[in-house]
Amino acid sequence: MGTFSNLFVLGVVISTHLHVVAAQGVFDVTDPKYGAVGDGKKDDTQAFTKAWADACAATAGIPKLVVPKGKTFYVGPTSFMGPCKAKNVTFELGGTIVAPQNPSAWDTAKGGSGTWIVFNGVTGLLVNGGGVFDGRGQGWWEKSCHQNRHLNAPGCTKIQPAAVNFWGTNGGAFRDITVTNSPMFHVTLLKLEGFEVYNVKINSPEDSPNTDGIHTQDVKQVTIADSQFRGGDDCVSIGDRSSFVYVRNCHCGPGHGVSIGSLGKSGKNADVEEIHVERIEFVGTMFGARIKTYKGGKGYCRKISYKNSNFTNVMNPIFIDQFYLDVGVSDTPNAVSAVSISDVTFEGLTGTTDVKVPAAITLKCSEAVPCTGIKMNNINLTPAVPGTKLTTNCSNAKGAILGKVEPAVTGLISSA
Repeated sequence: MGTFSNLFVLGVVISTHLHVVAAQGVFDVTDPKYGAVGDGKKDDTQAFTKAWADACAATAGIPKLVVPKGKTFYVGPTSFMGPCKAKNVTFELGGTIVAPQNPSAWDTAKGGSGTWIVFNGVTGLLVNGGGVFDGRGQGWWEKSCHQNRHLNAPGCTKIQPAAVNFWGTNGGAFRDITVTNSPMFHVTLLKLEGFEVYNVKINSPEDSPNTDGIHTQDVKQVTIADSQFRGGDDCVSIGDRSSFVYVRNCHCGPGHGVSIGSLGKSGKNADVEEIHVERIEFVGTMFGARIKTYKGGKGYCRKISYKNSNFTNVMNPIFIDQFYLDVGVSDTPNAVSAVSISDVTFEGLTGTTDVKVPAAITLKCSEAVPCTGIKMNNINLTPAVPGTKLTTNCSNAKGAILGKVEPAVTGLISSA
């Protein structure tokens, strides 16, 4: 009996100790120590900064910063900096975080106007919880130089804040979160390796300018899956120095498709390879599977695949463009260098094309640096309005038709 009693007491002590450790590992921004109100009006930025400092300094278990459900937190431009002491750290967003609504409120805010929320140098970071980042970008869209009515207009803004940014967050993950109404890019992945995005919802109006869903640059081993993209620009855009990026099982539309590029701006060198896109539902998008490079660029874009995806009323389902205009570069398409595009596979792509653009397949490549290793197999594209004849536009592209392709591609030079 005494032995049982001792074990029972020991068990209580251990259980209590574990409870204390767990409690110490949770950093709730509404804790009086930090003071976040969560009414959507009071500036809670400092509360988040303080809670993050403690979470990042914690060493026991997996420290967790908690943003409670049912509340809305007003947070200005903020950087959650690493490295943290623990091997892994969690940012659990259950509620909603909103950005400053008026662009003028950003002018004096710490961090300037280039970004809103930044996770920088935090290895092993998990951001999850089912909550919402709301960039409240309407004021920025109205001032954007990207809007046709403001193109080059005095006072228009050329750079709007990107909403949620992961920089150098190796081994991180972004899951079960909604990002809405970003002033510009919704999510950026920069200078990182080994990052996963799952069940993320991007939601902004179709006419919101330059609101890419996820943009990558200088990344390796990134997976983007099981997510929904609705916005005013690319659902996913793959930038320079991106490799081994996998995009799969996603909804895209409205938007501009899943795009590689634009690459090689201002004659810069591009270094992109092993980008693989599959099982995407493109609905009402301007583009589908797209590669775009600036005239005068250098470097390469290679080992690319778009597979097993469906198009519904898409204007340009398959599109390669090596003549994406760069200001100051000659308009003569073949008099300049180009980013080399090679080993690109389009396979298992079906669906309907918007009648506004009869060229369902466009391969617009440079005479100076032709596209090579283009492989097309099992493609069946039909007009959204029956009776419309679909065509293809192919120039300076070399490759092979491996199986049935409809509409038939004319002008593809056999590389056999």
